[in-house]
Amino acid sequence: MVCLFSIWYFIPKHSIKTINGVYYQVGTEGIIESVKLHLDGEWRNHINGKRTYKGAIEIEGNKVPQIPEDRTKLVLHYDGHNFTTIFSGFRIIDETGRAEPDIFTYGWVYTDDKFSDFTIKVINGADQWSPSNGYMITAPAKDRQEATIRSQKLIKNFESWID
Repeated sequence: MVCLFSIWYFIPKHSIKTINGVYYQVGTEGIIESVKLHLDGEWRNHINGKRTYKGAIEIEGNKVPQIPEDRTKLVLHYDGHNFTTIFSGFRIIDETGRAEPDIFTYGWVYTDDKFSDFTIKVINGADQWSPSNGYMITAPAKDRQEATIRSQKLIKNFESWID
């Protein structure tokens, strides 16, 4: 019985999830828009007790920054810690779909231990983010107040973890 449980425990689990959130700018009032985040990937349990996730992420919204058309899908690798990045690892170089390695960073992700709450610092074209006027995506959240509280808590938890 223990052997069967161990096999089941370590087999990757496919997960498709859509989460509602908000896209907003730090230092301004209100939200820019409500967004949907679509996650499609795999959870893995490891012998050390950590859970990891690797999958594609799509962010649906009219005003939220989209990746350039010559990029592969955005990917999120969560390694069980409270910080990761969202990136596209390849640039498509021709109409047949051939790609070459070329990393495009969409944003920095802060999350809780269960990967149920997260906030994304959206990186601008110069690979920067500003605490006075940077853009954020926080989910789940229905309004700016909830998003701000959630993002501050997640970032603070991460910063206290690295100290």
